[in-house]
Amino acid sequence: MPYLTARDEQQRQQQLDELITIRAAPLIRQVLRRRLAFYVNAQGVNGNNQDAEDLYQESMTRVVQVLHQLCSASGIEIDNFDLYVSRIASNTCTDFLRAKSPARTRLKDGLRHLLKRHKDLVSWEHDGEILCGFAPWRNTVKNAFSDQPWQDIETKLESFQSLHFADEDVRFAPVSQIAAELFYWIGGPIEIDVLVRMIAYLLDIQNEQIDSLDDPLPTKWDACFVSSTRSGESHVEANELLVRLWQKVIQLPVEQRDAFALSFEDEAGEDLFTMLRAAEIVNWDEIAQGMGRSVQEVVRLRARMPMNGSSVAEELKASRENVYKWRFRAIRRLKTELRG
Repeated sequence: MPYLTARDEQQRQQQLDELITIRAAPLIRQVLRRRLAFYVNAQGVNGNNQDAEDLYQESMTRVVQVLHQLCSASGIEIDNFDLYVSRIASNTCTDFLRAKSPARTRLKDGLRHLLKRHKDLVSWEHDGEILCGFAPWRNTVKNAFSDQPWQDIETKLESFQSLHFADEDVRFAPVSQIAAELFYWIGGPIEIDVLVRMIAYLLDIQNEQIDSLDDPLPTKWDACFVSSTRSGESHVEANELLVRLWQKVIQLPVEQRDAFALSFEDEAGEDLFTMLRAAEIVNWDEIAQGMGRSVQEVVRLRARMPMNGSSVAEELKASRENVYKWRFRAIRRLKTELRG
């Protein structure tokens, strides 16, 4: 109201500056962090992320345009300024995601459809936000989980995966099951955008095609590697892929390398070292060098491979949670580097 009732242009500009810097800017920064994990400082700067700066400036520009229109009797009405600004920033993020990540947009569209037709999972609007969860939660407020920094949520998702999908690859599970497990784990409603982001993270969705939300996603990495040898590929091509895999594995950080290599197995139950030796890709000395161990140590490990999570944790003197985290990151990195 002080902005709209300013006596002159100088006073109106002063009130506009206060609305933008004191009220709008912190809200926009909060939305960018929550929706995209994008950080900008109080001046709207992030020297390492040009997209973050561009989205911040785009949101600010849209807010200023709306405030200018308010003074021109354009018919725009704002009942809640904070909510209005947050919606502008959210819409800016949505436009960005649609352009940058069509796969994630398809995931969100599919989740909306799933929540509409599933008997136990629902979505609803509350205070201008689309929340989702189990049917008995309908019309309740969101869980505080959604307001955490994305880095914290990402860390907790790795714990979630080790607890709820310890015996299966989460990327083989139907999305409806993943959503339900997340709701059980969180214990209350969350924003649909947060749910989309968590599932996209667990499924390692970037821009790959998503065919169905109800069918298991055929992205278990070990199985994908093995299936390529059963789909008509020649032994030469399969061995070339195995060579590339080994080259990438030994370039991983030590913890990720060990967690992946010690637990790797194909559909026949063969471990990584046996596959490498059978294909005559490397000898024991080369395996030992790649693994940073002696030949005797590698031979000893081979007798225990493939290891389950507990055995790997025991061997590496680490927690199972860390082992799952290292293996998950290794698989994600290997998928990216071998995708070509």
